[in-house]
Amino acid sequence: EQVERFQRFLGIRPEVVAHDLHPDYFSTIHAEQRPEPVKVGVQHHHAHVASAMAEHGLAGPVLGLAWDGPGLGTDGTAWGGELLLTTYEGFERLATLRPLRLAGGDVAIRQVWRLALVALDDAFDGAPPLEALSLFREVPARERSVVRQMVARGMHAPLAHGAGRYFDAVGALGLGRHRATYEGQVALEWNLVAAEGEAGAYPVTVERRGAMSEIDLRPTVRGVVEDLVAGVPAPVVSARFHNALAEAAAAAVAAAAERHGPLPVVLTGGCFQNARLVADVRRRLEPAHRVWQHGVVPPGDGGLALGQALVAAAVGGA
Repeated sequence: EQVERFQRFLGIRPEVVAHDLHPDYFSTIHAEQRPEPVKVGVQHHHAHVASAMAEHGLAGPVLGLAWDGPGLGTDGTAWGGELLLTTYEGFERLATLRPLRLAGGDVAIRQVWRLALVALDDAFDGAPPLEALSLFREVPARERSVVRQMVARGMHAPLAHGAGRYFDAVGALGLGRHRATYEGQVALEWNLVAAEGEAGAYPVTVERRGAMSEIDLRPTVRGVVEDLVAGVPAPVVSARFHNALAEAAAAAVAAAAERHGPLPVVLTGGCFQNARLVADVRRRLEPAHRVWQHGVVPPGDGGLALGQALVAAAVGGA
């Protein structure tokens, strides 16, 4: 109804329809049912980067660091920790975060202890010190077992590369939070407690995997656990975690720049609503790289439509 109303109000007749790749989104279903002959599916993070390019008048190519929660990738997994070599016409995936499995699908985004357990098992090869972590003292052994079975069998446990999921997992550990009442709540609270002036950072590795690099946060998770067990205050742990992610981002960009040259870098996606993360990443990239961030267009999904429209215009002939 709103789409039809806006068409009448603006006096337009669409020629090209842009939509997300996810087949179950209401907007995708609506787009596919429309009569226009030209429809362009736009990958979620491509749209994010394109929206930042548009805001700053960047013609491309750019190195787009797109970090958020979920967004369907071209390989069928949920992306969200991406470094993309981007133009309006297309993109190349240069780096991503090592994925976590969402045990129970979207349930894991609310029951964040599931994400914490999956991250711990991944980092500690299935034998993390759960008894030493306050988060798991109130999680029944049976529920932990169900989550582990889902992951082991790959049943209702899709892979997710999103940086937001690591914020959820580590925030749950540091804050002792089992559940979130809305997506991103724990990540936001984990950001807000971070200590000012803490320069320490947990280790992180960036490994080449064929044509793409993978940011491996397992050493980061192990460092978080070591500090929490030792009684290091949550604000210090949060700050060190933020610093680790910023260093990982900078390392991925530096590796990409060696291959593709000193291109503009744009920061986009919901994770870059986190002012501390933005500042930490910029500090590590500048002045070697020119860095652009959102100012008018939202870095989160509120900016997607602009990016989708420009990608569709570039590839759909509008």
